[in-house]
Amino acid sequence: MKTLERKDLDWIERAPVSFSGSVTTTASPQAVFTILADHERWPDWFPLLKKEEVLGPRREGVGIRRLATFPGAKIEELFIAWDPGQRLAFIATAVSPGIVRALLDDCRIEPAHSGSRVTYTTYLDPVSVFRPLLGLMKGAMGKQLDKAMLALAARAEGR
Repeated sequence: MKTLERKDLDWIERAPVSFSGSVTTTASPQAVFTILADHERWPDWFPLLKKEEVLGPRREGVGIRRLATFPGAKIEELFIAWDPGQRLAFIATAVSPGIVRALLDDCRIEPAHSGSRVTYTTYLDPVSVFRPLLGLMKGAMGKQLDKAMLALAARAEGR
C-alpha cells in the first residue's frame, strides 16, 4: 500500500479534484448518522464497496481507523471529524493501487424541512498520470455517490 499525504479539513478548499452526491430524506439527521456510524454495514448501501472493517478497538469518533475494500483497490481510512447528526470526515492514510497523493471524504448532514439533506463529497489529489482520467470520471463518480446517498436515505427511512 502507498502511504498518502495527511490532510486536514482546510485542504478541501484547495483539493484539485472533487465530486459529490446528495439527497434530501425524511429521516432525521440522527437517523442518518446512525447508519453512517455502523461501519461494517456500509457495503449494504455504498455501491462498489465490498467490505469495510474497523482496524483496532471498536469505538466511535475521531481517530477510528478502517480498511475499505473495493474491486481491485484497498483504502486505509482515519476519521478526522465526528459530529453526531452533523458531519463525519476521514482521510485515506494509504491506498492500493497508488493513484492518488491525498484523499479526504466529507459527509455533511443538515436539517431540511421534516428530515435531512445529506451531502457526501470526495476530495483528492491524483498522481499526475491519473489526473486526466479522474477528470473524465468525475461525472461517473458523482453518480455513484448519488446512488449511495439514495440508498443511505432509504436505509435511514427504514425502507
